[in-house]
Amino acid sequence: MLRQIPNDYEFKAAQLKLEKNEIETLILGSSHSMYGFNPKYFKKPAFNLGHVSQTVDLDYHLLKNYIQELPKLENVILRMSYTTLHEQIKEGPETFRLKDYNLYYNLGVSNNLKFQSEVLSVKLKNNVTRLYDYYFDDSSPINVTPKGWGIFENEHAEEEINVLGRSVAKKHTATTNELVKENSKFLEKIVQLCQKNNINIVLVTLPAHKSYIENLNQEQLNTVLTLAEKLEKKYNNCTYLNFLEHKDFKNKDFYDGDHLNKNGSKKLSLLIDEFLNNNTITN
Repeated sequence: MLRQIPNDYEFKAAQLKLEKNEIETLILGSSHSMYGFNPKYFKKPAFNLGHVSQTVDLDYHLLKNYIQELPKLENVILRMSYTTLHEQIKEGPETFRLKDYNLYYNLGVSNNLKFQSEVLSVKLKNNVTRLYDYYFDDSSPINVTPKGWGIFENEHAEEEINVLGRSVAKKHTATTNELVKENSKFLEKIVQLCQKNNINIVLVTLPAHKSYIENLNQEQLNTVLTLAEKLEKKYNNCTYLNFLEHKDFKNKDFYDGDHLNKNGSKKLSLLIDEFLNNNTITN
């Protein structure tokens, strides 16, 4: 019964298969990407393959898995967030999400039996809630459009945005740098894979609310920004765009401290599309 409940991973995998011969721009990354880049506003066919908490190692495995199935692929867009180099799902509290990449994308990211099963990987109470919501409450578990863009139920989070910005910045600040080297290698492997296949890659630091930015650890932030700049200089197929404090994004454009809402996503997507088509961008 659990396996019969639709989910965003299975849905995106099916949609990607349907549109694989037309896609020219593929978007990867975490919830920042999933909610931040809306393919609707790209002139040429685009698809958002981002997911909540998706880390750069999973971005690499997804790209490697699908790149040969996308004959028209010209561009890959990848988020360069404050957390990009300091996190992996397998090391955090959301390891249960590994089963989604095994079951619905067939990536084989873990050999652990736990992550081959909906029953074993998710807490019983959460699975009971999922069963009730789908089979008895008739609520839809799909939270993305057919092009993969994530849909927020509301324009803004219920809590006050300044409070959210501070708390999430603290949550996203790493206590160790032990994953930086490994994640840097995954990021470079993504750029190299794109280069090998004559694909452009655009690394993007998305806009964030001032309450989030003001509470970031500068050393951690600089580690991410510096690597992005180095990759842009090293590889001719790589461009880095930093929108973190872009002047065009106001309070009304944010869902919370580090996610854009519908309006903000439209604004960013149009800017990225402008760059892809004209190699220029409005500052």
